[in-house]
Amino acid sequence: MKKHYWVILSVFLLPWVSSLNADTQSTQAQRPKIGLVLSGGGARGAAHVGVLKVIEELRIPVDYITGTSMGAIIGGLYASGMSPKEIEKALADIDWLDVLNDSPRRKNLSYRRKREDEEYLVRSAAGFNNGKLELPQGLLQGQQLLLLLRALTLPVATVTDFDQLRVPFRALATDISTGKAVVLDKGDLALAMRASASIPSAFAPVEIDGKLLVDGGVSNNLPVGIAKQMGAERLIVVDVSTPLSTRDELRNVLSITDQLTTIMTRRNTETSLALLNDDDVLIIPALGDVTTTSFTHAMAAIDPGVKAADEQREKLAQLSIDETVYQTYRTAQESVNRDSPVIAFVDVDNQSRLADKVIQRYFDVKIGKPLDTDALDQSIGYLYGQDLFKLVSYEVVEKAGKTGLRIHVVEKPWGPNYLQAGINFQGDWSSGSSINLGVSYTRTAVNELGGEFRSIMELGENQRLFAELYQPMDTESAYFLNPQVELARINVGQYEDGQNIAEYRQYKAQLALEAGMNLENWGELRLGWRGAKGDIETMVGIPNPNEGNFDEGMMFASLGIDTLDNLYFPTDGHWLKLEVRSHADIWGDDHAFEQVDMDWGLATAVDKYSFMSRVQLGYTWNENAPAYSNFFLGGFLNLSGFDRYELSGQHMAHGLVGFMRRLDQNSIVPIYVGATLEAGNTWQRRSDFADEWLVGGSVYLGLDTFIGPLYVGYALAQDDHSTMFMYLGAPF
Repeated sequence: MKKHYWVILSVFLLPWVSSLNADTQSTQAQRPKIGLVLSGGGARGAAHVGVLKVIEELRIPVDYITGTSMGAIIGGLYASGMSPKEIEKALADIDWLDVLNDSPRRKNLSYRRKREDEEYLVRSAAGFNNGKLELPQGLLQGQQLLLLLRALTLPVATVTDFDQLRVPFRALATDISTGKAVVLDKGDLALAMRASASIPSAFAPVEIDGKLLVDGGVSNNLPVGIAKQMGAERLIVVDVSTPLSTRDELRNVLSITDQLTTIMTRRNTETSLALLNDDDVLIIPALGDVTTTSFTHAMAAIDPGVKAADEQREKLAQLSIDETVYQTYRTAQESVNRDSPVIAFVDVDNQSRLADKVIQRYFDVKIGKPLDTDALDQSIGYLYGQDLFKLVSYEVVEKAGKTGLRIHVVEKPWGPNYLQAGINFQGDWSSGSSINLGVSYTRTAVNELGGEFRSIMELGENQRLFAELYQPMDTESAYFLNPQVELARINVGQYEDGQNIAEYRQYKAQLALEAGMNLENWGELRLGWRGAKGDIETMVGIPNPNEGNFDEGMMFASLGIDTLDNLYFPTDGHWLKLEVRSHADIWGDDHAFEQVDMDWGLATAVDKYSFMSRVQLGYTWNENAPAYSNFFLGGFLNLSGFDRYELSGQHMAHGLVGFMRRLDQNSIVPIYVGATLEAGNTWQRRSDFADEWLVGGSVYLGLDTFIGPLYVGYALAQDDHSTMFMYLGAPF
């Protein structure tokens, strides 16, 4: 009976259901095709998300999307299947200071690269090839931005025809060699979005199909015509481009330069606006203080986007469709699979001088398993931390019906020869000042295993010539050889009862044969021999008892650990430098003694404050070390308040606790205020070790500048030691 009932009911309902479907299809066919046009505008482009919220609230179907720069990013994410709420959350989660900084995170750097922070050379290196200086094509290579876009578009990574996205999509870029607009309608979605947002000079151009592409705003900041070419009959156009500055606002060279860029963008924007019809909807959010570059405040642009769309609600409502029809429209669009793709193979596109096996060792992708993007990002970070590459990225590809991963590794094109320069200044009221200038030459990838030649020249109060060859011994880079040669001249003061009684100069020519083992990227073990010939001259005051020629020879073993996020202004991590040295005639030394030298520290953050502790220890067995092998204390962070080299002895101990707070959150040059409390001393005899501790401390203002850390402050210690100081460069 029940079966007959359903049969009879279906006979009566079938005509009505068929009629409903026919009406829905008819409505779909009759409604105009709607195109969404999103302009470029940098951080102001977050307003597009607010407009999308209103569009979905009003049940407006979007058939085509075109976008430029930030409009291409927001439009591409929406076309890929992300909802306005998901895009808003993604924007809120972005650390823009990290995304807009291509320098490898310090924790990802190799231990060798971390040690370079102890020099005072500017980290950014210029290429020096064929006798000419070469610079990057942009301040940023877009490494972090591209990785971000890859992660956000991963669900559609294998879609190479932008018409097959949830909404057909076009990104606009500019061919920098011709100035013509380039419409990106296929290929790698993340790369297309990255190309469209390549602000000239700020971001390096992106090469696609043999064309060098920069920001689409240069040629077509509001791609109205492209939306019409796609088939759009009615347009919703959102213009977030920066308006021209008024005469009174053009007060300096920066505002004039910015105005030139704005004029170029506004001209092609006005040309596009002239293509609009009366039926099209133009939305111009009032974004006030949200500028093109204020990415850390980008979320403030979303509400103005909502408000501007609300002001056009009556006109937008004319594009709204019935809820049932809207749901049919949404259902007809391909649902997006958010699951990570299962990887069947891994390819490496190695555009560097390193062997493929050296690159491959960083990646442990599980074949037959879903892609672990967190592990992949970490692997990319460690490889990029070698600081040899312009770009390390990936893409999900399909080959022979299988889904795989392709790793792209692009060496810096302005290498492999690099020059760096730097300046170091130390000055205080009590001991005077010193200044040193330095320049280095580095040749990377001298062979497939990643060998490097590096030389440094320093001039000033102290002089130094240094050269080394760093040679990994296997594709795993686990073991290395590191022969070194150095010529140095340093000036050291001699103190007695707090008074500078002499100045002497030490010359040294040293050869070192060292080998070691890398402990991933956080440390190393090292073993070797160092031998030197030297001479000591008394410049002023009482003659030094060790004056004259000397021979130095030692065997040593050392352990280094470094996980700090910043060497100069750390908020997290720890470090350890531990070295044991044996001096003896058999190694070429005039004296026989053993020493141990340790420097350990820890940094941690609590709320807005960072805390640091540090312990230094030096100990000499046999107590037979010459004066030039003594341990020294004095100067900022080395028992602040005492002069540099004021305290010396065969034994040393020093402890420090400090705190620091960053005064700004979004400045290009971070500014910190901090203070230290310290205690320590040096001793000549083992029996006196740890007696008579001296207390000192400091308060300081610190700036993490492009040319190095700058500290300005006041140091105070017992026995009437006090001084104002300024340090530019590593103070330890």
